[in-house]
Amino acid sequence: MVKPSIFVTRRLPRHVEHQLGALFDPQFNEDDNLPSAEALLRGAQNADGLLVTITDRLDANLISALPERTRIIATFSVGYDHIDIAAADARGIAVTNTPGVLTDATAEIAMLLLLGAARKATDGARLIRENRWGAWAPTGMLGTQLTGKKLGIYGMGEIGRAVAARARPFGMEIHYHNRNQLPA
Repeated sequence: MVKPSIFVTRRLPRHVEHQLGALFDPQFNEDDNLPSAEALLRGAQNADGLLVTITDRLDANLISALPERTRIIATFSVGYDHIDIAAADARGIAVTNTPGVLTDATAEIAMLLLLGAARKATDGARLIRENRWGAWAPTGMLGTQLTGKKLGIYGMGEIGRAVAARARPFGMEIHYHNRNQLPA
């Protein structure tokens, strides 16, 4: 059985590329830079499908220039506004994305930033890198605690709710703006 051919616009971890090879005949963008429209079209010439990222812009002109054999565009991103869905539909090309895949990672990074800012983590790291970390002092790198602080979240979708769920155990008071009020 002939495996479907796919063009992958960015390099992936080696084990993922190996898994792709078990299911497909993958062709990779070898230089791992954001491909130009011309490079993307060259890579797609013998592909049944494209595996793209959020930085790849697939507008109506590019989609109309894809070969007839292209049946699917898969983006490994939550958003898909970088792909002209109407143009893909007109060509009978399916478009898929990966909803929810970044929720936990994004919420964790939000907490990393909150903790880092409150506890002056970047200042401390800079002092260590510059070999200027001195003796302990009662007010040195004091920072502030998150407990009792108000956290404002704009949009309580999946990511907003995940951030709130992580902030509550720190004793933060959650305030949010959303199109609809959430149940208590």
